[in-house]
Amino acid sequence: MKCARCRLEIQRGEEREYNQESLCEDCYIDALSPAKFCDPWADYAAKSFMENNPGSGLNENQVLIIEAIKEAGQADPQFLTDRLKGRMPPDVGQRETAALHRMGKILIENNKGQVVIKLP
Repeated sequence: MKCARCRLEIQRGEEREYNQESLCEDCYIDALSPAKFCDPWADYAAKSFMENNPGSGLNENQVLIIEAIKEAGQADPQFLTDRLKGRMPPDVGQRETAALHRMGKILIENNKGQVVIKLP
């Protein structure tokens, strides 16, 4: 059996049902908890974590996102999705971008109706 979203093999009995789809555990968790960019509690938790763990590094996906933004100067969500295609799925990119925003590593602004992502 294959996951309806990521198409990876799922062992019998390990599948999760969501909206009439059979999903692997990772896709099921993503479906139940999608990335949210406006989440005050998550913002507070991320900033608190960074203050209390100043030496903590970024994961590989977060580094790729920051490098893409740095090269372009600024980006929109579609640019990042296109730029990182094949390196990470779009939902992972959204989640990591939200985390970077919460940590204060990137800025997400609305510029005349267009979302702009840039470094602080």
